[in-house]
Amino acid sequence: MLTIRQTERRLAVVANWALFGAFGLGLIQTGTSGGRIVLGLIGFALLVAGFVSQVIVNRLYGGGFTTGEVTLGMSAFGIAAVGFVASWIFDPRFGPPQMVIGLSGFAAIIGAFIVYLVTRYGLKGSFSMFHQSHR
Repeated sequence: MLTIRQTERRLAVVANWALFGAFGLGLIQTGTSGGRIVLGLIGFALLVAGFVSQVIVNRLYGGGFTTGEVTLGMSAFGIAAVGFVASWIFDPRFGPPQMVIGLSGFAAIIGAFIVYLVTRYGLKGSFSMFHQSHR
């Protein structure tokens, strides 16, 4: 049974992503389909704002990302990256505006993730998560 605090946190996370995710994805779609770089970049900025907002919600409720949230985030990022590369290869209308929007957006999301790891675990701790010495 969930406590009231856990339910409030879940509600805050859902409300956060309902706002930032919906508008962010809508602006990314509008920017890439119309070749409007600024709108696409604003969409990715909203996704990064949603990530920052969830970090704040996690901090307010004294927790971190749940396993399901991490899985969903990594899966969505992976599917989006594969879709971007497939569009780049197979869509003849995929031009420089779409490339700028996609590469800049993915760079911003990766940058936000790295900043989160460094601020949460420190430089040494975040490096140790990925590097294991073999003896």
